[in-house]
Amino acid sequence: MHYENNFLSQSEQIALQQALVNTKFLHYTSINSDNVPSPEQHAYSTIAVLLYRFNLQKIKWSSFLKTATNTATNTCQWLADELVRCQQEYKKQSNEAVIIEQNALLNGIFSEELAYIDALLETES
Repeated sequence: MHYENNFLSQSEQIALQQALVNTKFLHYTSINSDNVPSPEQHAYSTIAVLLYRFNLQKIKWSSFLKTATNTATNTCQWLADELVRCQQEYKKQSNEAVIIEQNALLNGIFSEELAYIDALLETES
């Protein structure tokens, strides 16, 4: 299975495919490439899949933020900082408006990854 995305590098696409297989969104894909994803690409992919799951309402926002923050720590400092800020804001005022605002922000950050996930899962079904 192969879906071409001109915005993501091949190693980013591979990291997303691996994250989808690990979370059982994708049954199996033969990933044959010389482009090995970096730890940062793995973290981005894991967080993108978590965000995709949240958008399907399969996890709670507080769980998403905690897991995403732990995933970004030590691999992508700016993203970890942004997630910590979101987490602190959510703890101060945990209401639907805060979740919608933060979800929109993160959907923007991960727009290419989410589009790739949608397209990849659409081609599988």
